[in-house]
Amino acid sequence: MPEDQPVTSHPSRWPISIAAIFISLILLAGYVFKTCSGKPSQIVQSVANALQPQVSINTVIQTSLEKLRDESKLVVFTANVSVMVTKFSEKKTLYGKLDLGTTTVRLRASGNKAQLIIPLKKLAESDFQFDEAADRLTVTLPAPRVDESLVEVQTDPAYYELETNLGWARLNKFSGDFLREQARRDLRPAVVAEANNPHIMKMAEESGKQKIAALLEASIKPMRTNTTVVVEFKPRPQPKN
Repeated sequence: MPEDQPVTSHPSRWPISIAAIFISLILLAGYVFKTCSGKPSQIVQSVANALQPQVSINTVIQTSLEKLRDESKLVVFTANVSVMVTKFSEKKTLYGKLDLGTTTVRLRASGNKAQLIIPLKKLAESDFQFDEAADRLTVTLPAPRVDESLVEVQTDPAYYELETNLGWARLNKFSGDFLREQARRDLRPAVVAEANNPHIMKMAEESGKQKIAALLEASIKPMRTNTTVVVEFKPRPQPKN
């Protein structure tokens, strides 16, 4: 019988391949270190960006929409309002030939408060626009308005300045008391009207932008750290004639 031929064992190529990969990684790491030398913050940021999970903008919009809808309406500004109401009454007798004079009442009231809100219940996805190149989310909201259910009219007489000028033949008990009561009743609509002053509305818009942006960024930043939020307002409805 022929003798068994000795089996020749070939050296494994795995150690060579592993060594080549290891050397390549060392060279790559050296290149990156040399390129980014002196910029450790960029290295950290690049690593953080690479590890950050990529959340779709649709998820961001849905999260933002739900966050705002949950608020229903957001108080963005409280205005301290001072108003003055003027009421007057003329009276003539003898078929209008005898003028008994005009009674005038002026009531100044300070310390009134009006809250301005942004209604959020009817927001839709179409109110959100995303600029991918700028990584910016723009939300367009209804303009702030006075919530008439949150108007606080001052009732403390210490905040009142009352002036009554009686007509020459008029009685304080009648014309004076009547006009003073009318002036007090007109305080509330006067406070609402003053709170709609363009200057107050401007302050409410600035405050609203900051509060809405902070509210949205609190839920967006954990998902997309670089996405910025911009808040804009829709045109105000024109008053009906």
